Amino acid sequence: MGKRAKNHHIVPEVLQRQFAIADDPKRIWRAKRHMNGNYRKLERKLINKSFVIRDYYTILENDERSDRVERDYYGMIDNFLGQWLPEVIGIFQEGKIPSFNPKNLDDTRKVVMAMLKRTPDFIKDLDDFAVGRDLVETCLREAPEDTSASQREIWEAELADEQRLRDIGRHIRVAASLKNSQRIEEALAERSPRWAISETKHSYVLSSMMAYRIGNGGPNGLSNPEMEIWMPITPKIAFVLVRDPDNTIPMIVKDEPEHIRQINEYAMNNCFELASHSELLLKSLLRQ
Repeated sequence: MGKRAKNHHIVPEVLQRQFAIADDPKRIWRAKRHMNGNYRKLERKLINKSFVIRDYYTILENDERSDRVERDYYGMIDNFLGQWLPEVIGIFQEGKIPSFNPKNLDDTRKVVMAMLKRTPDFIKDLDDFAVGRDLVETCLREAPEDTSASQREIWEAELADEQRLRDIGRHIRVAASLKNSQRIEEALAERSPRWAISETKHSYVLSSMMAYRIGNGGPNGLSNPEMEIWMPITPKIAFVLVRDPDNTIPMIVKDEPEHIRQINEYAMNNCFELASHSELLLKSLLRQ
């Protein structure tokens, strides 16, 4: 059996590479938050060492830690991006606009939703330890009267084992993140693909959020018909999902510098790690 992968990329390397430093394609300018919430100083970081959290997608299988979700589920998504991103960028380089067939569009929507949910920025206050503890405490409290003494002893032992509770809570979190409700699927199906591009010196940054739910004055949930999902895929191109039933928004929109700055500031204020091809851009954004 192969060695279990422990260092999990929150942001796929294939996406990071689109934001690599021009003369150093294996590295990216990166700033990460301290525990106190402030950003650390910028550093020139290897892409394969950036946006990494140990065991973030690790689940339990047969009571053992498993990297199956990291390897199979997110591996499949990363492979999709590995094909999709070069195709899209190549089409733009030819002066054309990427289009979608129904199957490809449905897959792309689901990948964007998975990107939203694969990061700790999606649910900031969720604590794996607390989730695991609550579950085991509930099992003990609500166990039927005929529950065996040996089973109760197992639960009591788990309550005394902090790492075990963390493993259980993480398993619950990861399993929940892999599923979309029917309501989410329906709301995603209402969103149409659009492209935003920068034709100025202004560029999008890459963040640990990857995709941003912009409420446009309302809540940022999918139930808000005005909510848009923005996902920068290069410093100059963002993929956007919008609700446009009358098809009034053009397929490609030239994004204004002020709006790009707003997107970048939203990312900076809500993510735990920020990156760019440009040291100057991050210094300006972080005021370092």
